[in-house]
Amino acid sequence: MGKRHSVVASRQAPLRQTYAEDNEEAITCKRVRTVETSNTDVWHGTVAAVDHPDEAWQYGIDAKVGGYDDLPNPGHVLCAALAACMDSTVRMIADHLGVGIEHLEVEVAGDVDVRGCMAIDSSVRAGFRHLQCEIRLRPDPTANERLVRIVLDQAEQLCVTLDTLREGVPIDVSAEVTTPSIEPA
Repeated sequence: MGKRHSVVASRQAPLRQTYAEDNEEAITCKRVRTVETSNTDVWHGTVAAVDHPDEAWQYGIDAKVGGYDDLPNPGHVLCAALAACMDSTVRMIADHLGVGIEHLEVEVAGDVDVRGCMAIDSSVRAGFRHLQCEIRLRPDPTANERLVRIVLDQAEQLCVTLDTLREGVPIDVSAEVTTPSIEPA
C-alpha cells in the first residue's frame, strides 16, 4: 500500500521553509473584543474576533453567580478553545502521519468554585480548579498502533491552548477610562 498524501504536509511545507529562514514570520496574533449591541446587559454580551467581526459569539453568565445560564458562559468558551485546539491538533498530526480517523471527539470539562470570583473567600482562586480533556479517538482499523500513540503524544505536546493553560502566559491588563462630556445647560 502506497503512502497517503498528507494535505497538512503539503500546506505546511512552504510555511516551514519560510519560518526556518525568518523566525518573525512564524508569529501570529489573535485579537478578540467585546461588541456593544442593543441586547447587552449585565448578564449577556457578545465577543468577536477582530479578523472575523461578522462571526460573533453571544455569551451569558452562569446561574451560580446570578446569571441565567441561557447561553454559553466565558468558562464554556475557554473549554471550547481547548477542545477545538486539541481536536484540530490531533487531526493535523494524524493526517501528517497518515493515520486515518473514523471518529474523533474531544470533551473538556472543568470546575470553578465561584466563592473566589464572588469575593466570598479570599483563599479561593477565581479561576478553574481543574480541567479535564478527554480525547475519544477511533482510528482507521488499518492504522498502526504505534503511530496512533505518537499522534496522541504529539497532540498533547503541540496543542497551543493546552500548552498555554498548563504553562501559563504573562498577561498585561490595562484600562482606559474616559470621562463623559457634560454639555452646558
